[in-house]
Amino acid sequence: MTDLRPFVLFTQDQCPQCETLKRMLTLPLRGAFDDQIEILHRQQNPDAFTALADAHALARTPALLHRPSGKLLLDTGSLGAVKAFLTQS
Repeated sequence: MTDLRPFVLFTQDQCPQCETLKRMLTLPLRGAFDDQIEILHRQQNPDAFTALADAHALARTPALLHRPSGKLLLDTGSLGAVKAFLTQS
């Protein structure tokens, strides 16, 4: 993938908070950021997940990474916080 999306969503199986965040991105935010977010699933792509998670000292899911700044959003339960994170430049 040569055209990296600016955001990465770290997710995994058996993660209720991950499912909540995915629904938030789909329903209230109506998929407005889908083309900007790469979904990195622990079980489906373990090598890439581990490499990027280790590089950013990520210890739990769900999380959003802003690639250009290296910032992580771990508190993904608030629609306002998620939307503010995804609208940063």
